[in-house]
Amino acid sequence: MNTERTVLLTGGRAPATLELARLFHAGGHRVVAAESAGRHLCAHSRYVARSYRVPPPRTKTDAYIAELCQIMQKERVDLLVPTCEEIFYVAHGRERLLAYGAVLVEPLPVLRALHDKWLFQEQAQAAGAKVPHTIRVESAHERDEAIRQASGPIVLKPVYSRFAAHVQIIRDLSRVELSRLPVPSAAQPWLVQQFIAGRQLCSYAVAHEGELALYADYETVHTAGQGATIHFASAGHGGVYDFVTRFVRRHKFNGQIAFDLIESDAGELYVLECNPRLTSGIHLFAEQQVADAFFAGGKEVLVPETGRSYMLGLAMLSYGLANVKGWSGWKRWARDLSGARDVLFRLDDLRPFFDQFAMLGDLAWQSVSTRTSMLACSTSDIEWNGEVPR
Repeated sequence: MNTERTVLLTGGRAPATLELARLFHAGGHRVVAAESAGRHLCAHSRYVARSYRVPPPRTKTDAYIAELCQIMQKERVDLLVPTCEEIFYVAHGRERLLAYGAVLVEPLPVLRALHDKWLFQEQAQAAGAKVPHTIRVESAHERDEAIRQASGPIVLKPVYSRFAAHVQIIRDLSRVELSRLPVPSAAQPWLVQQFIAGRQLCSYAVAHEGELALYADYETVHTAGQGATIHFASAGHGGVYDFVTRFVRRHKFNGQIAFDLIESDAGELYVLECNPRLTSGIHLFAEQQVADAFFAGGKEVLVPETGRSYMLGLAMLSYGLANVKGWSGWKRWARDLSGARDVLFRLDDLRPFFDQFAMLGDLAWQSVSTRTSMLACSTSDIEWNGEVPR
């Protein structure tokens, strides 16, 4: 039996973080959470020994890192695992935090090159991947010139974004109104990218010194908005596995890393983006013993058990249903809904399921107050867009 260790998780608002807390507990470890949001899913989980409210990392980075140091010292934390976009602020304070325990994160310059969609494309190509033709633009003039040069449908997206927020797909270039498009700048550059039609795929992995310890990939079918996957079933895509293996070995990567990819209608695999953090792919391991993979690699790479699927139930009933198109789409949605397990609902840990409604209420109020989307509000205090942390 493994020796109990104390794990500190940041980003307790995410269903994936709650999943990770449950997995660490199942592996015989003690879990502590640190979160800047007033309400979050890990706050009342029976699998979280204690939850701390910490300063918002985006606006009070130094205070945030100082508080994490105090928690690590007080709780005798063995491993800090950042999960959401606060990971970039944790990476900024990595050297200070390492004085109190292990931290599963690479230094900020490494993460920056992965989070920046333009810089990442260069790394993906160097690892042997196909990437869509892409132009980086910093002004309306550069944007318009790139669009005029395009020979087919394009995607417009910021260099830094999440959940496919602000992404625009322009299928008919002859009808585009350039004056209505977002205006890029040197501070907020955008990408004009070739649109690839096909099967959307995601991967999630944990690596140590460039060797995979845990790996999953899954197809994106049901989403909240354009990019947030809400239904998860293992795809077992050999091409994705090969790319992820090559990439982490090339960089001797340590930590969590995820990729968005697309398999074209012609069968070619393109790598689109990288998320160097926890993603919903962790749900595919909900009923397995995988905690040790976060401490060190084993002889074999842990992969999901086949035949099981998971979902964000409330999102499937709202976003998923709203996105259904046609009879075949309706049948696919009904089949996936009935065959998947809700990742939040567990009879032995009911409180997080009900806490999600309080969280949604808070986000709805923030959305009305700030006139921004609920998805944007959900990361407003933790998101990182390349700024120097303060």
